[in-house]
Amino acid sequence: MKDKHDKLPLEIEEAHPPEWLPEAHSSADLGFIGYYPPRPRQEEDILTETNVKNGLHLQTIVSVGHLPHSSTWGAQDLVKNRFNYENAVSELEDFMNQIFARRAELVPAIPPSTFRMPSRVTLNDTKRLAWFADLANPDVPLHKLGKSVPHGAKGHDLLDLLQTNNVAIPRAVWFLRVFGANEVAGLRHKPNYDPTQYSIDWATIVTSHIKKQLGDINLPSAPRPGLNIKSTFKGVLSEFESRERWISRFRYSLDLLRSFYAEGLVDNRTFLSWLVGSMSACNLAQAGFVARLAEAYLDGVLSCRALTRPFVEACLNKITEIRTSAARELLPRVEASLRSFLQRACLVLPDAFISPRMWITHAALLDEVLNREPNSAQVESPGDVVVGLLAENFYDIQKRNDAMWFRNMPPRLLARLTDAVADVSRLNAFTSTTDFSTVPFFPATLSTIIPPSFADKLDRLLTWAVTPLQYGDHRPYAAVTLLRRWRARAARRVLGADPGLQDLLFAWLDAAPRAHLPAIALLFGELVRENMFEYTAYIQRLIARGEPGLQNSEVGEGSPHRDFMTWIPLHASPAAIVNQRRVTLYGARARETPEESNERTMRREIRMLLPDVFHRRQFFLCGDISSTCETVLKSSRYQQVRTIRNWLLPILLERIPGHMDDSLTQDSALLTYCTAVDLMAQIKCYRAILDLTLAALEHFCAPDCLVVLVETLWRYATIWASMDVQEDITRALHSTHQMCKSRGVHSRALLDLLMEMDGGRHLEAAARRTLETEIANFALALRPADSDPEVVPTHLQEILLLPNDPRPDAASMLANSLWYRYRAAPNWAWRVWDNTFASLRISLPTLDADTARARALGYANFLFHIDQHLPDGLDEHIFQWFIEPGVAELTAIDADAWNTVSVTLLYLVVQGVLSTTTILRGLVYPLWSFALTEGGHLASQPPSVYLRAAHDLFAQLILHNEAGVDFTLSPINFIQLQRIIARRQDVFAEPHLSLLIASIPTLVFLEHDSNVPQELRPLSAALRGAVCETVEFRQGVYRDLNAARDAFEHSLQYDSLDESLVEPLMDALRLILNVARTGALAIGSSEWLDTSALLSPWKLAATAIEVQFSLKQMGERLALGTPHTHGNTKVDKLIAKFMHHHMSTEEADFVAEMARGVGPTIACKFVNTGFVCIANILNAVQTPFTIQGVQEIVDVASEQLRLLAHVVELVRDDHTVLPSVDTMAQDQFITALATKIGAFEAVIRDGVSSRTGILPAQATQGAVLMARLLQFNLGCRGIWTPKTRSMSSRLCSLMFDLTLASQYAHAAGDYLNTSAFPIFLDTYMYLLDEIAHDTKSTATEPTLNYPQTRLADLPADMPAEYRLQLRCLLPYPPPSEGVADLAYASRDASGQVVIGAAVVNRPWEWVESLGDHAVGDVKDDQQVNEQSAHKGQPAIKNSGSLSLELFAGRATGDRVIDSHQGAQANLWSFQDNLSAQSMLARDWMETRVDLVGDAVSGGSRLRGEDDDEVGELPTFSASQDGRAMRKPSPASSVRSRGSGRMSAPSSRLQSPALSFPPGSSSKSDDPMTLDNPGSSPINGRRSSKRKASIISVDADSDIEIIEDTASLPPAKRAKGKAPAKPRGKKK
Repeated sequence: MKDKHDKLPLEIEEAHPPEWLPEAHSSADLGFIGYYPPRPRQEEDILTETNVKNGLHLQTIVSVGHLPHSSTWGAQDLVKNRFNYENAVSELEDFMNQIFARRAELVPAIPPSTFRMPSRVTLNDTKRLAWFADLANPDVPLHKLGKSVPHGAKGHDLLDLLQTNNVAIPRAVWFLRVFGANEVAGLRHKPNYDPTQYSIDWATIVTSHIKKQLGDINLPSAPRPGLNIKSTFKGVLSEFESRERWISRFRYSLDLLRSFYAEGLVDNRTFLSWLVGSMSACNLAQAGFVARLAEAYLDGVLSCRALTRPFVEACLNKITEIRTSAARELLPRVEASLRSFLQRACLVLPDAFISPRMWITHAALLDEVLNREPNSAQVESPGDVVVGLLAENFYDIQKRNDAMWFRNMPPRLLARLTDAVADVSRLNAFTSTTDFSTVPFFPATLSTIIPPSFADKLDRLLTWAVTPLQYGDHRPYAAVTLLRRWRARAARRVLGADPGLQDLLFAWLDAAPRAHLPAIALLFGELVRENMFEYTAYIQRLIARGEPGLQNSEVGEGSPHRDFMTWIPLHASPAAIVNQRRVTLYGARARETPEESNERTMRREIRMLLPDVFHRRQFFLCGDISSTCETVLKSSRYQQVRTIRNWLLPILLERIPGHMDDSLTQDSALLTYCTAVDLMAQIKCYRAILDLTLAALEHFCAPDCLVVLVETLWRYATIWASMDVQEDITRALHSTHQMCKSRGVHSRALLDLLMEMDGGRHLEAAARRTLETEIANFALALRPADSDPEVVPTHLQEILLLPNDPRPDAASMLANSLWYRYRAAPNWAWRVWDNTFASLRISLPTLDADTARARALGYANFLFHIDQHLPDGLDEHIFQWFIEPGVAELTAIDADAWNTVSVTLLYLVVQGVLSTTTILRGLVYPLWSFALTEGGHLASQPPSVYLRAAHDLFAQLILHNEAGVDFTLSPINFIQLQRIIARRQDVFAEPHLSLLIASIPTLVFLEHDSNVPQELRPLSAALRGAVCETVEFRQGVYRDLNAARDAFEHSLQYDSLDESLVEPLMDALRLILNVARTGALAIGSSEWLDTSALLSPWKLAATAIEVQFSLKQMGERLALGTPHTHGNTKVDKLIAKFMHHHMSTEEADFVAEMARGVGPTIACKFVNTGFVCIANILNAVQTPFTIQGVQEIVDVASEQLRLLAHVVELVRDDHTVLPSVDTMAQDQFITALATKIGAFEAVIRDGVSSRTGILPAQATQGAVLMARLLQFNLGCRGIWTPKTRSMSSRLCSLMFDLTLASQYAHAAGDYLNTSAFPIFLDTYMYLLDEIAHDTKSTATEPTLNYPQTRLADLPADMPAEYRLQLRCLLPYPPPSEGVADLAYASRDASGQVVIGAAVVNRPWEWVESLGDHAVGDVKDDQQVNEQSAHKGQPAIKNSGSLSLELFAGRATGDRVIDSHQGAQANLWSFQDNLSAQSMLARDWMETRVDLVGDAVSGGSRLRGEDDDEVGELPTFSASQDGRAMRKPSPASSVRSRGSGRMSAPSSRLQSPALSFPPGSSSKSDDPMTLDNPGSSPINGRRSSKRKASIISVDADSDIEIIEDTASLPPAKRAKGKAPAKPRGKKK
């Protein structure tokens, strides 16, 4: 295009220096530095011959090559001489300071901000739509739209309008920012203005907009029954068009949200709180979208525990909902995402899982998600590290939650009483299968010195062995065995008795009471026998100390040791010891002692009892032993053992073993054996019984005799185990089996006892396998495999006709015949018994009693032979018959049939065909229960028939110990009785003992049932009392008291229990436990608690069970709403007595164990009473504390807390039945607790008080107790009373003060306590969660009651782990990085920097810069540029929304040059950067070569040195007088930048206004246009552009320097073109 200046003739071009080139001198006309323009007649233009041939050579002005002293012409000597003056350096410093001061004066100030927010205008619909269309058009620049924005739509409508017009996200964000800035413009000057409030409001709008879209995704409602309306469910995602439309809208909303969140336009905490709530409230169809949304913002959620904990709980609830829904298979990705959230939360913030209530609900799910097994590969992968860290955090979470829920509490160190109770329970648990080699009763030691705890253990063991409060003849033998085992383990190399053990035994014997004389004699007789108590040393010690009253001749009661010496037996002792004993007791001159005369009487009685042994004609029944052998039974233990072992046993060993195989003598030998065994058992000579039995087993015996021998060993199996002789018995039985096997005899009883005695411990493996093979082969022979067995008919006529067969072996032949025919059928034995019972129930009036008995015995003999043909016996088949048709059949027979059936059953028990337990659990117990039902009174026979028969059978099998005594049955001889007694031992062992105990309440009900015949009610009471009084029964009960209690409770139905039966049941339980009955010293009496506290450990466990059962049954009654006013009052009094009684540690443990598992009702009463008592204790201690007051709180309140924790431990496993707290108790407790927490906090904060002397450890212990009390209280229901709710904030503040303890406490400093800090922190988090869980609370803010402490206020020496834990509790971090770590600062009068408040993010006031003249006036900018040019300084624009005054910005005079290397090269020679540039950088800049191109200036001009191929260099303004001013280097050096530092501190981070999302309309690299006034209009389009930059001074500086160049007045522009709008600086 031609310009009006393009005309001819051309003007003469004159050489001018570049405008940016400085002059050589400010006043003298010395030209320009390095600028030498051509001039007329210059030497270079003169063409002489010399110049042409040789080139131009200028004469050197100063010769330096020929003068010898050329250095004299330099300035170096002058400079050196000047420095020799005294003040040269200081004067030079003053001179440079003046230069810097003058330079600073010339730097212009930052102009006032010229930023103006685009205003709002009201447009009609057409213009508004057109404006939004331009906003959506990316070709329309924003500065064109930035003068004003339309006013109209708001909220959801505005967001929908942007989405409808498909406005790009950066442009939409700009518009919404301007829109919001206008909304808050009128609120900025109000006193309570909050810059972030609009972000909160806008977050509410955005979240509600997204919530509305998520609400379109719903699920079909479940069909309602009875509603016949047919409807088709249509979801927004079910059709293509609606789905695409919804997805587009939702995606646009998420894109906007992403920018809003990044720039702080939405309050992040408000948004994240909504996101957490949405995860909890969304349905399964929305869960996938919410999960993806949560994944995008999970980092924000995990930065604060106030958000993370409800988010974790929401994820757990949602996973549970997914797994219980029918759509689980369709949501695997959603579940996987939720599991990933939980795992990430566990890694980042494990404290979010510290919530006992959430833990109890979701413990199994958390275990599945977090506690995974690492990879078993040897090479550890990164994934294994993560899995290991998850597992480690999970275990820590589990431990902390269980601790606050008072689960798995660490056991207290056992005190003496508690330890004694535990030892007694361990000792009572001994059975026939106990292996004493594995019982660690005594502490193991390899030292020869007895440990101190051994004496207590020994005293407890010896007392247990002799006290009548414990049961079982095995106890002395068990005690001796334990001592012998301990001595063997201790490896004591001592000949004879151990001196240390001897002293302890003597000390115990010296204090033993005479009342236990027989048991003590038995015990010490065994100790003497095992050489653990030296009898000679014992006598010598008594004589040495001058024990008075040892001889019988002395008058008076005498010494207890005289009785001990008289009773303690001597097993195979030398004659010297016997003589020493005789002399000590009777003197040296005694010719005949009373013992010798008494022994002759004993022998005479034994001869009368065993006439067959001594060839006498008289014979006395077994029932006459107590009267015949009266002297034997009453004599001392010494005389009994001496008579039996030294006289009777050798005779029996000679007469009995050899006569049990002879058919002529086996009956008498067997009777003699049984009589002798019974006599020895009554005087407790069990070792003689063992020797006699083992000697008899060495000889071959008849099968009947062998069974009796085996049953004898079976009967006393517990005693043999206590003697530790099971190995000897096993080998003897094995030898007997081999002997019987060699003669073709197979004994099932022998094999069963052999296998039980062996127990896999004594026999060799080969021998054991041989026995197992023999048993298997015998079973296979009796029941061969047959694929097609013959079917057993229902009716077997042969059995009915059996009594008519006169042959002696008819029963055996019939049994063989049936076995041979039906042996392969599995039910043939059941059919045989069914037909036998049908035959027995037939009543034959013509038969007399003897004939009926013979008929019953014949059928019993037949069943005995049937049993011999079965591999596993007939017992199980008869039991199956009892539980199937048995009750109906048995209740239909008459009294005569019952007599016949009873005789048959007793004979089967005697012969070992039936076990006693089978008859009891299959016949007796069911008939007792049946009599209480309605069907029991409607049966064909009255209850008196079958109930009396059941009572008779029970008494005959369990209670009778004398032959020939019965109720209705025929007499039983002595041998049969002994076999029945042997068989009843199984009844008193588990699992049959529990069935017997469970039947005791049934007998109580029979006693008080009006439908039961009157004559049978006392009989039921007599049976119950008799069985509970037996030693075997009580031994079994005390073996496991808890099992006995459970069995007793199992049979009770509290909902149907009559009020009148409560006390009888309690009496029945007391009778079982052998404790005080009702009317003696019952529960509820005023002296009961003190009496229980003084009880010995032998009855403590039983008393505890009694109290526990009483409390539990009372609680069950109260829970069912049964009117029980007396019981309610009784419970209240009892619990109040427990809680108000200041108990010791042992008493508290005792009461806690008693009240354990009493049920929710009684537990609730305990908790309420306990809270009131603890509150009274806390209120009783005055503040300020004293040492005594703190100690009283710790001692009493801690024991009561432990008691309450034990009471509710089992109840807390079910969170639906947690104990509820009354309003009055809760208010009283929480008030006292809050007061004392504050008092302890004050004590800890003040440190050690010289006035009170309370140590930090004591104060910490008290504070920890207060925290534990609060934890327990938070685990109850109903605690959020109005008063508690009003004190919640105070409690939170107090607990955080204890947790933080900034300068004095447990997180840091001298009082760092690694145990207290986690307790306080967990308690504080627990309290926060429970407040949030309060359903009646109106607060919805998730961070309510969270601390407002700054992170900088935490102690500097706090451990990093604790600081990280507290950081997650502190206020939510600033959402914008632009204001992070920024604060307002000022200088005080002394010039020191004062840090003020933190900078608050103002995203709605800080708007993006749209470039030049987006809003401001062009004329204003030109005026500023002209003024800057007039002053010779670069112009600085303060046109951004964030004023430069906030950063104390000022101009430095430095310039930012273009990065073009040519310009830098041209400027390089005029600047000094040696001190600022490295050699490499300087060499790089100096060696660049620029390509030369054409440049045109004006219409036609030559290339100037300031031109290059890309255009001319930028020019700088000149001074008004036309002289160029000296400028600093365009590329500021370090010195120049340092000289321009600002004193005000500033962040090194970028300003908030400089942070823009991707795609924003204002680019960070948009340059500023500097107009060049010297350029032609043609070159106006090539004017250089520069950008304003904020350059960090150095890495260690917090000061920013704003560098810019002054803009010159704009050049003339072509007509028809609008002036370019200047762009504001990018912030």
